[in-house]
Amino acid sequence: MSAGSWMWRWMQSTDIASVSAIARIVHPSFPEDDAVFTERVALYPAGCRLLMGEANAPQGYVLSHPWRGAPPKLNSLLRTLPAPDVYYIHDLSVLPVQRGSGAASQVVRDLLEHARGEGFTRAALVAVNNSVPFWSQLGFAIADDPAMQHALGSYGGDARYMTATLA
Repeated sequence: MSAGSWMWRWMQSTDIASVSAIARIVHPSFPEDDAVFTERVALYPAGCRLLMGEANAPQGYVLSHPWRGAPPKLNSLLRTLPAPDVYYIHDLSVLPVQRGSGAASQVVRDLLEHARGEGFTRAALVAVNNSVPFWSQLGFAIADDPAMQHALGSYGGDARYMTATLA
């Protein structure tokens, strides 16, 4: 899970301040409370990782977990994980200094391999900030499901629900 001047490691509850700081930079239009980050780590630690850069500085994070149905609204607590039918990537945020390094693509590949190993046949996410091309390169496709449009309301006007089949 490392290359060059970066390495992904398991996220810990003590990393939440760093995660929040990165989120404020990368996703200022999509604020989430620390309680959301803390809960995701507690509910599914295997899907939460922190990107460490030079001088062991946090430079990105990913939150993912098993899920069922429409994506959870932003800044909402899950309380528990439902009986899942999809592996959901809730948030992938990488600081500009690491963009183009391959770190984001690598952690997505690692998560999809993890999901396959857990028996999932499908992964899903909500693409924001014009990130559809990035996700498309990793095997995700826009799922034009009218029922999802209401669920995407908290993610902004350019939000697209995307899925990938895990072979």
